[in-house]
Parts: sequence; structure tokens; C-alpha cells
Amino acid sequence: MEKPGDHATESETIPDGYQSHNNDPTETATPESKSSQLSLSQVMEAVDDFIQSLSSSTDPLQDIPPAVEPFPETVDSLVSKMESSGIGRDESEDSAFIDAVNRISKSVMRLRDLNLDSTPVSSWLNRASSVQHRAVSLLDEEFRHLLDRSRENKKKKNGDGHNPDPSYESDQSGLHDNDQEETFPDFPPESISTLKKIAGAMISAGYETECCMSYETSRRHAFKEELNEIGFEGINVEDVQRIPWESLQGEIASWISIVRRCSSLLFPGELSLCNGVFPGQDHSLLRKRLFTGLISAVTIRFLDFSGAVVLTKRSSEKLFKFLDMYETLRELIPAVEQSDSNLIHDIKMAQTRLGEAAVTIFGELENSIKTDIGRTPVPSGAVHPLTRYTMNYLKYACEYKDTLDQVFQHYEKAESDQTEPEPETKRNQREDDEEYKTSAFARQMIRVMELLDANLEVKSGLYRDPSLRSIFLMNNGRYILQKIKGSTEIRDLMGQAWTRKRSTELRQYHKSYQRETWGKVLQCMNQEGLQVNGKVSKTVLKERFKIFNNMFDEIHKTQSTWIVSDEQMQSELRVSIAALVIPAYRSFFGRYKQHIDSGKHSDKYVKYQPEDIESVIDDLFDGNPASMGRKRT
Repeated sequence: MEKPGDHATESETIPDGYQSHNNDPTETATPESKSSQLSLSQVMEAVDDFIQSLSSSTDPLQDIPPAVEPFPETVDSLVSKMESSGIGRDESEDSAFIDAVNRISKSVMRLRDLNLDSTPVSSWLNRASSVQHRAVSLLDEEFRHLLDRSRENKKKKNGDGHNPDPSYESDQSGLHDNDQEETFPDFPPESISTLKKIAGAMISAGYETECCMSYETSRRHAFKEELNEIGFEGINVEDVQRIPWESLQGEIASWISIVRRCSSLLFPGELSLCNGVFPGQDHSLLRKRLFTGLISAVTIRFLDFSGAVVLTKRSSEKLFKFLDMYETLRELIPAVEQSDSNLIHDIKMAQTRLGEAAVTIFGELENSIKTDIGRTPVPSGAVHPLTRYTMNYLKYACEYKDTLDQVFQHYEKAESDQTEPEPETKRNQREDDEEYKTSAFARQMIRVMELLDANLEVKSGLYRDPSLRSIFLMNNGRYILQKIKGSTEIRDLMGQAWTRKRSTELRQYHKSYQRETWGKVLQCMNQEGLQVNGKVSKTVLKERFKIFNNMFDEIHKTQSTWIVSDEQMQSELRVSIAALVIPAYRSFFGRYKQHIDSGKHSDKYVKYQPEDIESVIDDLFDGNPASMGRKRT
């Protein structure tokens, strides 16, 4: 088969059909008979000259140039050839055919604009128009076929693993060698190039509406099938208000997965295809319209689901799902930037509603701290459940710190826009405040921590024993500090100054505990008052040992049931107590025990050896009643 793309050869001529218009087969050497021997490339050049002359000539056109006269039959012959072979099989044939269609379309449109009153011209125009219509119909059919071929081959491939279209299979060779990168839609570059040429020819011929309709119909079906494969039909807005939160979480997870797939693959893929088929600045509005039409219905359904979730009853456990949805919509915006601006506005509004819900839920955390006014102290001075809940909640929240900062910034701006402008002096004073210089979410975190501190301070007052009050504050303070140190996000938000302040407070609680618990114990080992008339009074000394024994026994009995859950702090407490008590007792014991040993029932007064003290101290803060069996007698 001769290829129209090889039209530069002189052997290829215009079809014999033109000769049928020559009424006298014996006539020779006429311009018409000469024109029948022109090659396709020469006819194309003649048509180009003809089109140019229509724009530049001032004289009314009376006749069609002989070289151009057979052009409708030439194109008609090419249409017949392409109907049997199909477009997309041979690039050079495709190019020749589309070039011919473009030229006949330009000729028809120019002649219609001129509205010439010439029988030969009108006759040629009628023939050319008929051929043009037939050619564009073929282009439209091939355009739809090429668009649908990707979808049909994917169905076959997914269904039985057999690809019935060898030519398409050859197009795809090498595209899927690397399975790590998924592509959508799955068109080879050659197909996109052909689609671009067809679209350009149809639009140039005045068939933009038909071209866009074919494109929209095919891509809408393909896109719908792709969405259904990933569960899009399972998103049911009507069920959101009825199903329990546990079930709704699964629906939200599916929604997030589908939206993110659209953001990362499907929407960019459709935009890329649209840009490839309709390139150029001239088609920018057309591309936007097609892309918007394709993704708008899907996006609106996404937003409807988001809006329905926001309307569910607020509770603290919903914060993180709301933030996941907020981030998902944020990721969606770049994928729809080339669409109609109203769609982007709708996404941002949905984001705002999710953000407002997140602010409200986070505010509930503050309320829960304020209203936690239980009058029963936590046994043994352990970490309060409110502390655990708050810090764990903040730890998870800080994994979304950038998102929450964006949410609170938007919230603060919205609030400031609704209030009267503050005086400049007050604004300058506020901007100089260190807290104001931190991020919006950091300021929120600081407020929550201040509320928790105030609540724990009140709760510490529920303990009658000042020492246990200090242990309670140490336990909770240490838990808070360790949570902050264990989370880079919280530590960065709160800052080093805040962390140092907490460490200082812990040391103060520690000193307060030592003073309240061991101050009186150390007092009874004071040398003052032991001598009477220059001699050690055995009676006073016995009373001192007796007081020490009673106090130490009571501390051991009581504080062995107290809890210090942090092993490092427990060890630090025991070490500090031992460093305080053991040297003092060893000195007192070494100096005055001899005065007791000389009398009767010395064991009654000297109950502990110096080495027993450390064993007893090691029983403290275990949360269990201590056994006295380890002391020496």
C-alpha cells in the first residue's frame, strides 16, 4: 500500500475519480488532465496557495484553480483508505490524512466567509463540504475509539490477562517494566500524539463541540470505572449521621484513601491527558472547562461527605480524623488548581469547617481540664488519670502540629477580623510578649499546660500529708516532663525555657518533700539538749533513739505504700534520702550507742544499725506495704 506520508514522490498522483469529471476522454493536454498527474504533495501546495489567495486577493473568485479542483476527491479517497486501515496504525499515513482534512476545512470555511456567487465555486464548495463532513465523522469515530481503547484493554487485562489488541500491546511495551510507578490514564505517547492531531483537525473544522463531547463522554466513563474500582460508590453521605462512630471511622479512612488517590494520581493524570490532547494557549479555556467538568462532580461528592462528618456530634476522639480529612483536602487543592476557581473555593470552605470543628474539639480539652474537680485524691500520690489523658492527647495532637498551627492561625485571624481593632499601644505590647512570638498552636499548648498545672495544684491540696502532696506533684510533674522530652514535636513547641522551668519546679517539690518528711528525723539526732551538767543524759538519749525509731517506722510503714512510678525519679529520691539520713544516723549512732549499751534492754532503744537504714529506704515508694524482716536485730 502506498502511504500518503510518502507524498513527496512524483509517482503518487491524485485519484482517478477526478478524471470522471472530464466529459471528453479523448481530450488531451488540457489543464485538467495535467492536474490529474500532480502528486499529493503538489496538490497540497496548490491548496495552500489557493487558501492564501483567498485571503489576499481583492478580485472575486470565479473558478477553482485546476490543481485544486480534484482536491475533494483526493481527500475522499484518503477517507476511504483510513476507514479500512484505521487511524493510529501508521504515523505517516495519519499525518497525511489529517493534513488533508485541515486544508479542506480551511478552504471550506474561507469560501463560506466570502459567500461568492459563482456556480463552479459553489459546486466545488458543496463537494468539499460533503467530503469534509465525512472526514470529520471518521475523525470523531477514531477519536472516541482511541480514547476508549485504553479503558477496554484495561478491562481485558484485568479480566483474563489477555490483551486482544496487538497494536496497543506493542504501544505499551516498556511502559510497565517498572511496576513501582503507576500511571493513569494509561495512554502511550503515540496515542496522545494522534489524539492531539485529531482534536486539532476537528476544532479547526468547526467541530469543537462534537470533539469535546466525545472526549468528555469517554473520559467520564473511564474515570467512573477507575473510581468504582477503588470504592468510590461506597461513599454514602446519607449514612454518615446514622452509623456509629466506630463504623464511620472506617468510612472516613476509605474517603481519605480515595481522595488522596485522586490528588496524587487520577486528577493529575486527567489534567496531563487533557493538556496533551488540547495543548497551547488557544485551548486554555477549553482545557479548564473539560477538566472542571470531569472532576467537579467527584470533588463535590467528596466535600458533601466531609460536610456531613463535620455535622456529627463533637467529641475528643474525633479530632485526629478531622485533622486527617483537613490534610487530605489540603493535598487536593494543588490537584484542582487548573479547574474553575469556584471548586477551589468550595474545597477551602470545607477545610475551614473541618478546622473550626478541630478548634472546638481542642477547646473541649480545655473545658475537660477546667471541670475535672474530683474530690477524691489519687491513691498513693500516683500520676492522675487527667495528666495521663491530657499528655497522651497532646502527644498525638503534636503529630499534627503544622496542621493545627494552620488551623489556629486561621481561627485567630477570623476572630480578630470580627472584633474591633485594638489600640496600637496594646498591639505593640502584645507583639513584644514572648508567648505571642510563638506559633498559634504553641500558644494553645501553653494555655492547656497552664490549666493542667492549676488543676493539679488544686488536687494536691486533697492530700492531708504535705509530704504526699509533694510526691503527687513530683509524680505528675515528672510524667509531664518525660512526655515532653520524649516527643520532639512537643519539646520544640514548648521550648527549652519552659522545660527548664518544669525541671526547676520538680527540684522544688523534691526539696519540699525532704523538708516535710526528714527535717524532724534529722532534728532528733541533733546534739543539742543531750547533755545535762556536762554529761550525756541517758534518759534524754534513750528518748531521742525512741523518737527516731518511731518516726522512721512510721515513714517506712506509710511511704512504702506510696508510688513513684518513674524509676529514675524513684532512685534519685532514695539516693537523696540515704545521703541525707545515713551519714547523720551513723554519726549519731557511733557517738552515743555506747551510752546505751551499758544499760539493760539496749535493743529496746537502738532498733536500727546504720546498715539497716539503706535497706529500709529501698522499700520506699514501691506501692506495697513494706516488710520489716530485712532489718538487723
